[in-house]
Amino acid sequence: MSKESCQGPQRSCIACRKVLDQSLLVRYVLSPQGEVLVDYGRKLPGRGGYTCCEVSCLETAVKRKQFERIFTGCCVPPTYEALKESLVNQVRQRVANLVGMARKSGIVRSGSRLVMTELGRDSELSVVLLSEDLSPTIASKVVSIAENRGVPCHVIFDKGYMGQLMGKGERSVVALRSGPLAETINNEILRYKQIAGEA
Repeated sequence: MSKESCQGPQRSCIACRKVLDQSLLVRYVLSPQGEVLVDYGRKLPGRGGYTCCEVSCLETAVKRKQFERIFTGCCVPPTYEALKESLVNQVRQRVANLVGMARKSGIVRSGSRLVMTELGRDSELSVVLLSEDLSPTIASKVVSIAENRGVPCHVIFDKGYMGQLMGKGERSVVALRSGPLAETINNEILRYKQIAGEA
């Protein structure tokens, strides 16, 4: 077993056996009904099992019946599809929660014109979010300016939901100023894309 991080509690993936910092792994718990649940936020009670944040490890764990091995009371064999869907939804929700926190922290700029203007200047914007239903013309303009500045762009959520997260009407472009929260959001979106198969 290899250790790749020593910043916090270490856990091993039940599929590949790699030992990693607990925060880099996905946690699973057993419900009172004997079902395996994804606990991405690591808040549910009970003994946990872990996999790497890779769908291949999740698939391997299900195929090799690792969940039944670690959870002795498991009476409902989990399916890869159900666990993956739950994981994708939980990571997406985490991104939404973080974007809401960013708005409350005052590090967000929203609206395509404002974001493009700030990107055109020497601003501190470090991540740009584009809605899934943004017009291709505007999207290409924003992406072009962002790429020139070395700022990553991610397509996630629709205009209505993005606006809801901003506490406003529809929003198709949102940008975040540099800082730990913006970095966390960028990392969670990359993780979401990887798990959902959009990377």
